Amino acid sequence: MTIQELFIANLKAYRKLRKISQLQLAELCDSSSGYIGEIESGKRFPSVSMIERLALALKIESWHLFKNEPVNGAASKPSRKLAPTQKSDIMKKANAALSKILDNF
Repeated sequence: MTIQELFIANLKAYRKLRKISQLQLAELCDSSSGYIGEIESGKRFPSVSMIERLALALKIESWHLFKNEPVNGAASKPSRKLAPTQKSDIMKKANAALSKILDNF
């Protein structure tokens, strides 16, 4: 599968997941439904700025349009893994906040 084919498949899948038409997507991207149709049919490939607008309209990060994984409800949310230092910082902040709350009781 080419990058363009992968992009098209993901674009269509996310659009359908969001239950929006090509016309609605075009309106959200300040574009035309004809242009969206040309992208989805492989006749044209969008610019980087258009890819960003499409992703914003679909409520995903732009890289999701290029990933080689099935699109489903869970995949529409960006997956994020925290580094151990990030986890530690979050736990410290959570514990400090909890301590403040408990001190009030």
